[in-house]
Amino acid sequence: MIVTARQMKGIEGKCLKYSLSMERLMENAGSAAATAIRRLYNTEGKFITIFCGRGNNGGDGFVVARKLAEGESNVVVVLTDGQPRTEQAQEMLTRITYMEIPVIEYGNDPAYLTERLAQTDLLVDAIYGSGFHGELDDYHRDICRLMNGVGVPIAALDIPSGLTADTGAADPYTIQAQYTIAFDSEKPADVLPFAARYCGKVITADIGIPPEAHEGVEEHFTLMDSDYVFSRLKKRPRETHKGNYGNLLVIGGCSRYMGAAVLAVLAAMRTGAGYVTLASTKDVCRAALACVPEAVMLPLAQTREGQIAKEGLNPILDAVQRSTAILIGNGLGPEKYPFVNAVLQEARCPVIIDADGINALSQNISILKRAECPVGLTPHIKEFSRLTDKTLPQIKTDPVGESLAFAKEHRVAVALKDAYTVTASAGGHLWINTTGNAGMAKAGSGDVLAGIVGSLTAQGHPVEEALACGVWLHGLAGDYAAQNHSQYGMLARDIIDSLCAIFSDYDR
Repeated sequence: MIVTARQMKGIEGKCLKYSLSMERLMENAGSAAATAIRRLYNTEGKFITIFCGRGNNGGDGFVVARKLAEGESNVVVVLTDGQPRTEQAQEMLTRITYMEIPVIEYGNDPAYLTERLAQTDLLVDAIYGSGFHGELDDYHRDICRLMNGVGVPIAALDIPSGLTADTGAADPYTIQAQYTIAFDSEKPADVLPFAARYCGKVITADIGIPPEAHEGVEEHFTLMDSDYVFSRLKKRPRETHKGNYGNLLVIGGCSRYMGAAVLAVLAAMRTGAGYVTLASTKDVCRAALACVPEAVMLPLAQTREGQIAKEGLNPILDAVQRSTAILIGNGLGPEKYPFVNAVLQEARCPVIIDADGINALSQNISILKRAECPVGLTPHIKEFSRLTDKTLPQIKTDPVGESLAFAKEHRVAVALKDAYTVTASAGGHLWINTTGNAGMAKAGSGDVLAGIVGSLTAQGHPVEEALACGVWLHGLAGDYAAQNHSQYGMLARDIIDSLCAIFSDYDR
């Protein structure tokens, strides 16, 4: 189970019902961490320096110091913020002073600390833990910079200092741990791929919390895997027909971006949609028909620039009424706002918006709140920047927080595409993707994803589920394609072809 920092506090609070005091939990956590550290490293006779903050994470560090010293390690404790502020942590500090373990305050004796760090074999980070959020101040940045620069392994207790547990947002000077020892349950940052460089390998330590204390805890984070995806993409009953698998309307394509619409349509069909209708210009439909004769074509009047003409709006809105889902935006071209606006006003089935459709939304984001249909967005990070007026560094620093905030504010589901894609729902749930590779960073890859998501939505999957499962399938198909064609050589069409192998491998 993945729990937030607040949920973890609630779980710990329930332990009082089971005669588990906070002091006992601290003792259990520190003991479990020390056991893990001894298993990971040959600690006997080694020099270990433990940096402890003034909260309960520091208290856990004091217990680690005591247990490692009992195991014949040479231990020194560095207080980063003076005396502990909680009774439990103060008690654990008192116990190590009885053992005559050296305790120094950071900044009081820099010469001694420099000499000590030159001898140190292992550092332990017990400064903040899962309660940290925001940015480190200059004082704590200096400490983290020092620890990262020693050049020895670092074991972090619960979460590396400088990393926000719930979102994976990282201060530039966040501790870069080789191992993170998560207490009781993984926190979101422990599993977020873009936080891996700070967490290293994550080990979950049992600290004696009974299973009953986890009852009623709502899961807000899902780490995507094959079990999740194929528990939703069921095997098809033999006694079915094409009408059982949805009617997806794809609105997109222009003379300059014919391939975008074709890739989206083909991906949708390879993902199992019963019908796929392409609403586009006559030229695009003619080109698509040669590639995907199984699709239904809705050829529309076009402008001299090769885009769908305004006269095409009424036929599109007629088709909207016959569809179980709509995908709009792929290769639609510059003059797209009237089409996106009209579709969102008229549609009652789910609408997936991608590419030029997202650029249209950036002209008037308020139309999302007027929509009476479920809406899913698939922006890459630059498109998301246009939608939100946030800078790329702001988004990259906290993609989880930004996507969740946007989804909640605009009552949509959003798959924020980057090297590591996350999917957020308006209800505050986040799906963390685990598939994909750098070879997918090529033109057309996003159109393939949009087609996959549109197809799943047309088949009746909730928008947020279609986005999360679609992102995982898209990434896995990219992994298959890279294996067969290499990351350099693979193309977007290879991702589509690989979908068949995935469905075959998983008996779908």
